[in-house]
Amino acid sequence: MFADKDSQEQPNQILKKKLNKKDQRTRKVQNMKKKYHHHTRTISDEVARQFSQSEMMQLMEDKQLSMPSSSLSRKKKCFSLYTESNLDPSLFLTDYSMVSNNTFKDMLLTTMTTDDNQNFVNKLFDTDEMLTCIRQLTQLINKLNYFKLQDEQWSYYYNLGVSEGIWNGRVSNSMALINSMCYSYGRSKILIAQRQKNFTKKLQMLQINIDEHIKQISLSTADMNNLMTIINDFLYTDQYELRMELERRRAMLKFDARDHQLVHTFYNLKPRQTEIHSAKTIWKAVQDEQALKYEIALFKTWLSSSKSSSSLTLCTFQDLALTKINDIFTHLIFDKQLSSATNHQTNSIDQFIEDIIMKTISTAETIVENYVQKVNNEKQKVLNNQEKFKKPPTVDSVITAIENRQLNMIQRAQYNVEQILKTIFQENNITKT
Repeated sequence: MFADKDSQEQPNQILKKKLNKKDQRTRKVQNMKKKYHHHTRTISDEVARQFSQSEMMQLMEDKQLSMPSSSLSRKKKCFSLYTESNLDPSLFLTDYSMVSNNTFKDMLLTTMTTDDNQNFVNKLFDTDEMLTCIRQLTQLINKLNYFKLQDEQWSYYYNLGVSEGIWNGRVSNSMALINSMCYSYGRSKILIAQRQKNFTKKLQMLQINIDEHIKQISLSTADMNNLMTIINDFLYTDQYELRMELERRRAMLKFDARDHQLVHTFYNLKPRQTEIHSAKTIWKAVQDEQALKYEIALFKTWLSSSKSSSSLTLCTFQDLALTKINDIFTHLIFDKQLSSATNHQTNSIDQFIEDIIMKTISTAETIVENYVQKVNNEKQKVLNNQEKFKKPPTVDSVITAIENRQLNMIQRAQYNVEQILKTIFQENNITKT
């Protein structure tokens, strides 16, 4: 009996030893992977450090507009907002109550195009007390103009709801994810009414404060009118980003509402599971394609802007936050074929960086082409079932529904990138309408 027990324990002990050895090997492999990744990160940091010394990386890090630092920090801080749709647009505003008198004076003088206005301001700002008073007035008018824009924005939302029935809509997060769509759009009728009432009240209060503040400034009617014109022109220029962002949000609302409608139209056809799978695959490929084309467009425009001595840009390469482009760029740095170029003395570090940049763009554009091909292949799969599926819905109706939504996605993405490029890289072409 004991012999049988011993004979049973021996195989168990052997099995335990084997499992222990397997666990040891697994842990050893994991440790090696950790060491490798740590080593890779160390190499990556060292290469980045070396590249940061080159003129190209210096260009990527330091290219910025020659404006007061307070204005720069604000705009760079708000750069990420260009791709968001539900964040507080007041973040696009400069807070002049937080700006020093000297900085405010420099900002105001920078925007003036005539000697008469510059002389007028220099003479007006002869005392710190007067400068402080006008800076405070500028901040009040800044907020007033902002609330006017917001009042117009929410009136637009209300009129859009009344005329086109676009209020608000929502789907589950999982539904949004699998169909490559935003999960919500728009605002409720109640919320819109509340916001309109709120901004109307704020406008009335601010106008009273401005009128009281103006009474404290001892200027002739002509000089006060001239000052108000200068301030309003200055603020119009400074609120350019805000106006463009609010305009973008109006259009994106209509695109998103249309997107939800087209997705529901597709599912209302009662498509087959294979067709649903194909639709999801197509829409995901289109989404990825447009996201990468967005990054390529920003990267190319930034490069062109950075290389032009006459061009002014507020952002650095890091500000762009181009995830895919950065991944491709980083990967190519460690590519053996490109890295081998550094071994030749005839190739400068500048040329090495330039080669990687061109290769990065080329690689990204190839990936875009692959997404396009993926869409075409998936459509062909659906079309190949025309003879197989005789019952409704017809394959043609399914393809039409898929393509209608695809077209809206493309138009939405194209408008978005055009508006963002216009906002970021064309600030020096602001004209008052």
